[in-house]
Amino acid sequence: MALPGKEATIAEVVSIAVECIDCGRNRWWKPAELRRFGVTAQTPLAALSGRLRCSACRADGLPGAAVSIQAAFIDERQQRRAEARMLGEREVPLERSRRA
Repeated sequence: MALPGKEATIAEVVSIAVECIDCGRNRWWKPAELRRFGVTAQTPLAALSGRLRCSACRADGLPGAAVSIQAAFIDERQQRRAEARMLGEREVPLERSRRA
């Protein structure tokens, strides 16, 4: 999560739930899937609501701009475990190649 006084960014998020207030459509997005909307890792979460639109409402000719956003943040413990797992996977082939 963001430090006090610092805005949370997309880089700190695992996924984002986007719900249309008008039609009730729900969708979960991964940060990488938001690139097509011009979202980068440094984009503040507060700026997302202005960039995202409901495609179902837009197809019906409505603006689709009334969206609610909820972020699922990266848990530090999970991140450390994933990094350790990734490093562990890298080390195994290196050890085998050294012995050969």
